Amino acid sequence: MPGTYRIPTIKIHGLDYLYDLSHMLRYEKYFFHLMVLLALSIIVIPKYYITGDGASHTYNAKVLFDMVLGQERAFYQEFYTVNRAIDPNWMSHILIGGFLQFFPPWLADKLFQILYVLVFAYGFRALVRAANPNNAFLSLLFFPFVFNLPFQQGFYNYVLALGLMFWTTALYIRQRLESPTPFFQLKISVLLLTTAFAHGMPAVYAMLIIGFIWLLDHYQLLLNPVRDKMLQEISTLVLIFLPAAFFILLFMVKRGTGTEPHAWTYTQKLMAFFRGWTLQSTRHAEVYPAVGVGLTILGYTIWSLFHKDKVKMSGVGKVMLFMVGFTLFSYITCPHSIGGAGSIDIRLAFLPWVFMLIYLAGRNWNSASRMIFTGLSFAIATCFLILRFPYVMQADRVGQEIMKAANFIPDKSVVLNLHMNDWHSRAEGDSLFQKDGSFIHFSDFAGAYQNKHLIMLMNYEAEINYFPVNWLSGKNPRESISGMIPGNYPPCGEVKDYEKQIGRKIDFILLQNLNAYSLQDSCVQAMLSGFRKDFYTFYQSRNKAGILLKRR
Repeated sequence: MPGTYRIPTIKIHGLDYLYDLSHMLRYEKYFFHLMVLLALSIIVIPKYYITGDGASHTYNAKVLFDMVLGQERAFYQEFYTVNRAIDPNWMSHILIGGFLQFFPPWLADKLFQILYVLVFAYGFRALVRAANPNNAFLSLLFFPFVFNLPFQQGFYNYVLALGLMFWTTALYIRQRLESPTPFFQLKISVLLLTTAFAHGMPAVYAMLIIGFIWLLDHYQLLLNPVRDKMLQEISTLVLIFLPAAFFILLFMVKRGTGTEPHAWTYTQKLMAFFRGWTLQSTRHAEVYPAVGVGLTILGYTIWSLFHKDKVKMSGVGKVMLFMVGFTLFSYITCPHSIGGAGSIDIRLAFLPWVFMLIYLAGRNWNSASRMIFTGLSFAIATCFLILRFPYVMQADRVGQEIMKAANFIPDKSVVLNLHMNDWHSRAEGDSLFQKDGSFIHFSDFAGAYQNKHLIMLMNYEAEINYFPVNWLSGKNPRESISGMIPGNYPPCGEVKDYEKQIGRKIDFILLQNLNAYSLQDSCVQAMLSGFRKDFYTFYQSRNKAGILLKRR
């Protein structure tokens, strides 16, 4: 039976040592809590733990709450409108917007990040324990997955939805055979809808897991149907799924199903998968612990196939093995974007490893294998921390320097915030972020302070119709200065074109991470020369990470 255990005897130097499993489980729990604290340290210690879209989510949450609560609504309404259709991808804005009512933007963003880590890490542990409570030690390998590339790029809604998916499926697995009550069914339905409100993809994964487990639990009923009983069971499952499924369907109808092809071949994707590319963010050297994650999971999987104490695969194990195959196939074959939502591959690439760990929870593991796994998990987490921490702290210092320039922007200003280098190239010849451009929207933080109401013109979210704040018709900068939009390097364009478009002058230009490489570009030189005709340098931070130009 899954979960049954034989206490092993191990000989060391001629002595017999009996390892009591109950003691190991008790101490393993505290070790997990310690590792969660280590994970939180990299977020808590710096003032800014910088993620790609995090600052933009924070700014738009501020605008959303200001407009709904009537704070300088007339000023905002010259540029923005509130999306009247509540869609997936709103969860982070609601939470951060609530935090902003009490805390400064850097802390509101940090509180969301802390909440995410807790929801993800403990949700993952809950799902492993639901598969087999005796194998909770497998959850110790959560660290590389909680600091995944989608989180580093600021896909807050998606990663929080993954944590909610863990909790939803764990609750269903634990209680599915205990004569589920209507209240239990309501809890699962509400959790699924909450997951979908954060992001649709993890909600679909949760419904797949629950649906296939339900099929395995009820296949005898389907083979020998008792009509009334079968209809009752099926209708109950449909009612549980209906709110979330309908919510996601409406969103898909709104966004469409158009795709953008991926630039990589299937082979390139597979090689990147084994390199653990979506477990890396700051250093190229992170490839070593990332590969260590895959080798650890694959090694334990292969060993479990030949272990004499292996057990018959449970229904949960079969479903998790299916999810390994499903997410791996989806990753290999996915386009770059679906319905305008990009980076589909980044969202999928680490999930097969996650589901493989949950599958392994259904096997029997002796004390030696547990201790080895615990040691490997701690070593991998330590390697990631050692590699990342110095650069996270350096990025924080750059972020604080940029915000010093932003502090000089007065209330009710229109700001063109140009990002010249999202990786933040260093004098040493490398960059702070070698795997992603985490500074891409950082200066949006300038518009999120409680005593300010600013229009940040590089607000990419406002042009996406499923986010809560959208550009008014004719106000989107992409219509006249698309070359300046974050992601275009080097930025290039003419400010006067946008001023003609909106019939209003820009008050300030905030230059972020202007460096020697950018200044060598002829287009940047021409753009800066144009700025000097109407703007002057009002403030420049010590290392020129933030330069504020004010209209003459």
